[in-house]
Amino acid sequence: MLQNKVVTIALATYNGEQHIRTQLDSILAQTYQNFKIVIRDDGSSDDTLNIVRDYQKRTDKITVLDSDGMNLKCPGSFYQILRECEKTDYYAFCDQDDSWYPEKIQWAVEKLQQEEKIVQEDEVPLLYLSSYDYYTEDGKFIRHFPIQKGNITAKNVMYYTPGSGFTLVFNDLLRQMMVLQCTPGNEMHDKWMIRGATCFGKIVYDPRSTARHIRYENSVTAEDAGNTNLLIHFVKDELLSDTAIKAKEYLKYYYDVFSEKMSKSDRETMEVFIKEPAGFFGWLRKVLYPHRLRMRLSGELALRFLFLLGKI
Repeated sequence: MLQNKVVTIALATYNGEQHIRTQLDSILAQTYQNFKIVIRDDGSSDDTLNIVRDYQKRTDKITVLDSDGMNLKCPGSFYQILRECEKTDYYAFCDQDDSWYPEKIQWAVEKLQQEEKIVQEDEVPLLYLSSYDYYTEDGKFIRHFPIQKGNITAKNVMYYTPGSGFTLVFNDLLRQMMVLQCTPGNEMHDKWMIRGATCFGKIVYDPRSTARHIRYENSVTAEDAGNTNLLIHFVKDELLSDTAIKAKEYLKYYYDVFSEKMSKSDRETMEVFIKEPAGFFGWLRKVLYPHRLRMRLSGELALRFLFLLGKI
């Protein structure tokens, strides 16, 4: 395979000394070697930055940005890397505490190049996403990320994210549109970029697992819960908190930024969920929306209940 496409790997770090070596080792061992690693540390108080500097001395693939003492948090630190890095063919988000399988970048580049033979690469924003594997902190396998739909559209990414940031690889046109030519806001970078690709470009989905993702006990979400625990999650994190309200605010912000560029169909779909319903029939249209908005049925029912209550 010709390694003629350059990939910039955007790695945002913060107090990640426990896992950063494993992650960097997995990146440097990729079968596809035409890449650069651009790292921005968000003000770590542990040994993360010293470890990164040590790796930087061993290879010319690593660039460490000066953070100027700014703590941008996630996703701000990722966006800042995309603003400051040199222009390349593709870009990949990278979390500090995962580890990548050797073929991760190779598979992404192959899939994107295949798509470029079909579309005009300079005209279509392209985004690759893949499956991955969940592991505990002590290295025990939990499960595979569920297989997603092959054709992901705008209605699939309003209240659900069919991929995680560390699996995304995308072209420069998507970087330009979603980061350089606008202000992304505070929504997580995977949701922001995936939604942009569904509205203005093409998603290239790969069902193969490309990384090991650590699932910490305190970060378990509804997608990890069984049906019994899902009710607890729903009451705690959606009904009794502002999580769902924020999700609607993020969706509205996206709409405000891009509505004039969106297709009529995508614009009308989002308007169902971000605008206050016009009377009983407007409310009923949201509650009885005929398409699934979340992958799991239990999560879908929870969302419809929030619509029913008028919470979002």
